[in-house]
Amino acid sequence: MSLPKPLRRPTLVKSTPRLTHEEAVSAARALAPGFAKRAAEAESIRRVPQANIDELRDAGLLRLMQPTAFGGSELGLCALMDVVLEVARGCSSTAWVYSNLASHSWNLGQLELQAQKEVWDQDPDALAATGLAFPCGKARPVPGGYRVSGKWPFASGVDACTWMFVGAMTEKSGGPPERRFFVIQEPEYKSLDNWQAYGLTGTGSHDVVVEDVFVPEHRSVSAEVFAAGQNLPGGRIYVNPLYKMPTFAAFAYVLGSVPLGTAKAAVEDFTISMRNRAGTYTGARIAELGPVQARIAEAAACVEFAETVMRRDWTALEDSVMAGEYPSIETKLRWKRNVAYATSLAVKAIDTLMPAAGASGLLTTLPLQRQFRDVHAASAHIALTWDVHAAAYGQSALGLQLNGGLLL
Repeated sequence: MSLPKPLRRPTLVKSTPRLTHEEAVSAARALAPGFAKRAAEAESIRRVPQANIDELRDAGLLRLMQPTAFGGSELGLCALMDVVLEVARGCSSTAWVYSNLASHSWNLGQLELQAQKEVWDQDPDALAATGLAFPCGKARPVPGGYRVSGKWPFASGVDACTWMFVGAMTEKSGGPPERRFFVIQEPEYKSLDNWQAYGLTGTGSHDVVVEDVFVPEHRSVSAEVFAAGQNLPGGRIYVNPLYKMPTFAAFAYVLGSVPLGTAKAAVEDFTISMRNRAGTYTGARIAELGPVQARIAEAAACVEFAETVMRRDWTALEDSVMAGEYPSIETKLRWKRNVAYATSLAVKAIDTLMPAAGASGLLTTLPLQRQFRDVHAASAHIALTWDVHAAAYGQSALGLQLNGGLLL
């Protein structure tokens, strides 16, 4: 049975606060307990509850990376990571949708100013979901723009959005098709409300269909320009180097913060719960069992190593763009290798805890089983899959040609 779509908020809305890094993290921390209480509801309705979206919006968090010209906070990747880690303490599905929608406002800020005005002039809080699988869409040039059609999977958070950012293979005279992005307004796209998943169940990552829609030239950009960063239209408009950043290099870190935050919360919660717990059958104090101590140590080490490398690389990306430098293909491949491996460590952390949790780890009334499912689901995303990025790094290291289709 199809669930009703949440009501859209009115065009005329109260302004939301512009946040500092510290204020954003504090706001997210305050909201996380409410997200935790609604985590089961998110799974039941297969999307982030409207109350979560409203709270994120009213706190100004959904506009974290939006240009200040449109009322956003214009904060960077490190701020996003810290906020996502807090949101994931409450609900991984909410954190996944949040990380996507907040970062998409940054992506919109990289486009032509006319496109940004069309999205935000009437509703500064407008949000965009994405369909980034280029082979799923086709586009052809026409006077003034393009005609776009396709069906894209995994539009996380689309129920909260009025815009879609899609990728399509675009006809190009005298050469192979060009990969391009297009920004499309509702109702010119249709969500199929078909997300049924084992993990990240509450993300509403439905398929989206577009049928022969005209998209003006200013609402399109080459994927190669997005990848390089140097010639992004928004980068010529804004002083903040955030809008000059090579987008694909950051993409995996935007998503990878969610499994990291999920594992971090699981380790902390599990450790606290074991301090005073007694075994159901033996009555022995669980905290005094050596295997439990070792599993907590291993899981905590996995999380700490993952977070350390992710912060190091993410900071290096921001610093390089601030200095007007752009990463080489080899550096991008190393970063993508690292975030995929960090995600595998997040998976290992929760996998390590599950046997020590006993039967209580399976209870749907406790978060560990959901965290287990969510972290495995996140690791299945192509941007975070170890096999994909290990192979790509190995090919480069060995001087071999890279497989096609990678977002670099």
